[in-house]
Amino acid sequence: MASRALVIGVGTYDDDSGIHGYPTIEASARAYGSALARDPRWGATAGSSVLEPHRTRTADGVMRALHEASAAGEGPQDALLVVYVGHGAYWQDVPGGQVHFAVGSSRINEPWTWLSAWYVYRAIRKSKAGLKVLIADCCYSNMLPHLGPESALPGALGTRYQGTCVLTAVGGNVHNAWADACANLPDPLDTCTPFSGHLLNVLGEGMPDHPDDLTLGALRAGIDEGMQECGVHHAPRMLLNDASEAAMLFTNHAKGRRSRARMPDSVDQWVRELHLNGDRILPDLMSYPDLAGRVVVQLKKGDEQSRALARRVDRKAGGLLTNPADFVAYWGEIERAMLGGG
Repeated sequence: MASRALVIGVGTYDDDSGIHGYPTIEASARAYGSALARDPRWGATAGSSVLEPHRTRTADGVMRALHEASAAGEGPQDALLVVYVGHGAYWQDVPGGQVHFAVGSSRINEPWTWLSAWYVYRAIRKSKAGLKVLIADCCYSNMLPHLGPESALPGALGTRYQGTCVLTAVGGNVHNAWADACANLPDPLDTCTPFSGHLLNVLGEGMPDHPDDLTLGALRAGIDEGMQECGVHHAPRMLLNDASEAAMLFTNHAKGRRSRARMPDSVDQWVRELHLNGDRILPDLMSYPDLAGRVVVQLKKGDEQSRALARRVDRKAGGLLTNPADFVAYWGEIERAMLGGG
């Protein structure tokens, strides 16, 4: 395997930049490096994963490192993980309108001194790794588009390979990601930004009810639940193209992990299982076609990720429900909800 991780943390700027630096940003980057080094899935490749300050000072330094990491991916078993922690901005009056990432030499309100997300996307999409994940802990990260075929980025910006995920610090209409430390987190994560601190806490503590390695879906659910429990209401956002919630990204360090005792038997339980494991459990769900229809209806009432998951389930229902009577039972539940009956 040739999996690679690159952590970019930019929290220090020139005195006259107009940009406020946060020690939590660079503390988060170091904590990511430590977590990756401890993880058997990444340890062999994580030694130099955190980009040095002299390379984060310029867009050229960041992009050269990113191209080096992207070029390491060779096949479907490989993974590319890119983490950005820092300031984000969004300008509509530049070509296309796009999120920009701050580098050390950036200046406030001067977009040409920032790093365009389009260049970051181009480098990531050109990787031949089977799974490519961008974690963005910055303001306006909710404005980032899909990395894969559904992306708004023109195809000329790079060959589109499959298996991409974007996980962001904020979702919905919230544009500002908190940078001050979260005091509810354990030491040393209480020196990190809230989103990264909670993500790293999930990596450190693991998820006892999730028996496999931590999947994309489990990671997102763990962050969301942890932030809600401590009263931080910035819900993360996850965008998938053909990567699955069941794609494994980190090792589950939870002690006494428990296998699922039985199949879910309610709509809410199935919704949670789909968020954790995605397409992998669809054959089991489709054994109960009317229940599957109600699950899709519930997903369509949820957030952006839930609605995207509902569309994926619906697209695959026809191939899984080969008995016409089963498909009628499935679709009947959805149609009833569309007509206002549920």
